[in-house]
Amino acid sequence: MVVLAAAFAPPIVFTVLVALAGGIALAELWALRSAGFAAVLELLALLTGLPALVYLRALGDRGAAHGAAAGLAVWLLLAIGATWAADVGAYLVGSLAGRRKIAPRISPGKTWEGTFGGFGAAALAVLGISALFGLGRPEAAVAAVAAGPVAFAGDLLESWIKRRAGVKESGTLFPGHGGMLDRIDSLLAVAPLVAALTLAAGLG
Repeated sequence: MVVLAAAFAPPIVFTVLVALAGGIALAELWALRSAGFAAVLELLALLTGLPALVYLRALGDRGAAHGAAAGLAVWLLLAIGATWAADVGAYLVGSLAGRRKIAPRISPGKTWEGTFGGFGAAALAVLGISALFGLGRPEAAVAAVAAGPVAFAGDLLESWIKRRAGVKESGTLFPGHGGMLDRIDSLLAVAPLVAALTLAAGLG
């Protein structure tokens, strides 16, 4: 919710907040360095995901065809919305119908049912946001298919790091909800995907 609120702030404010979040996440990752190669992959995710978020905020409403997009960071909202929907969809479907574990050694709570529920929710969010703002159909189609799996990969990577480091949460910044990495892991993966789609469309 903090990231979503920050998306409506001026670009400079958003950039400062992303820098602060990145600093906290790097500190948490340093504490998890015993995870080895998994931590290196997460470092790469940070080094690509954080600049992608800043880029998407700066992109604003470029490429949007509908008036509802005026002045909004529509591509950033697309990345946030898809990530949030994937997380909520996976949790709800997994809680209600999850039976088969997808990666019990890395993240025991994740199920195939919940995972595909997250994929579907992310796709619906992308298509809904794209229709609302009039975003390009090719970009929306790719994002609808890929956002859910990419968000899942980002979340699974962070779970792998914690498993290898022998900890339950990446930090204690949010009591009961873990650290900064626990909050932004999926978004760090989805943001570069959306950024790449905008660049492929010639919007950057």
